[in-house]
Amino acid sequence: MSGLLGISIVNYRSAADTAGLIRSIVAGRAAGPQATGPRVAIAIVDNSDQAAELSEIAGSAERAGVAVRVIAGHGNVGYAAGNNLAATWLLAEGADVIWVLNPDTRIVGGVLASALDVLRDGDRAIGATASAAPGGGPDLGMVDLWTGQSGRPPASGVAGSSKLVYAAGHSLLVTRRAWQDLGGFSEDFFLFYEEADMALRAARLVIPTTAVPDLAVEHTGGVATGATADMTVKSTTAYFHASRSCMVFFRKHYRHRVPFAAAARLGYAAKALLARRPDAATAVIRGTVAGLRA
Repeated sequence: MSGLLGISIVNYRSAADTAGLIRSIVAGRAAGPQATGPRVAIAIVDNSDQAAELSEIAGSAERAGVAVRVIAGHGNVGYAAGNNLAATWLLAEGADVIWVLNPDTRIVGGVLASALDVLRDGDRAIGATASAAPGGGPDLGMVDLWTGQSGRPPASGVAGSSKLVYAAGHSLLVTRRAWQDLGGFSEDFFLFYEEADMALRAARLVIPTTAVPDLAVEHTGGVATGATADMTVKSTTAYFHASRSCMVFFRKHYRHRVPFAAAARLGYAAKALLARRPDAATAVIRGTVAGLRA
């Protein structure tokens, strides 16, 4: 084991956020009894047109002893493919753990070395960091396996058999061997549902999900994609891709439930209309059709 922590960041017109995340990584590495922290390599994948800004950010991290590579020039290949590009370089560098972080996350508690704790139960595991939200606990997501509706698990931790609970994709730890066995994220998904898909595939390969409670991450959410719970301001990009990815998810894993999930999406389009968002309703319908045809 090389002891190298590889961090994957996919940037989409969010260079300022990426800079803030990099600063929190450098600070987290320096915290704790060992000022040098673990060896860290960061791959920043630019899915937009900010290579120059990102190169400046990378330079500041390198001066602090962190290896950084900016991968650019490929256009917007989506979140899954972007992280796969990052992981390819990180694994080639010898990373033992891939840590997927959204640009709008910040490390707010613990030390970076704790990320390697995902290896404590073996070399095949997925890890959830701690949430900085009120209540704390592992940072998890949940999806309804009949409707595709996303949310957070109940505080009791009991979600029921109709729900899938998974490590949140904005701060996701995956060991080297687990990433290789899974083949990374499925590029069937352009945006959203990647981590839910990975969780199902991991379960089939008996790859466990564990918690890394000593590392807390704060997530603003929706900065680059406009994904917010407020239907009046959510972006049409988020409406479209959430609907498309929902259909792709059910077609891959629960084909017999596709009609239920599609009906739920049409109901969601109706809610968007009630919120006086005809553009959002159209985006939901377009995304649903695109997912059914993908």
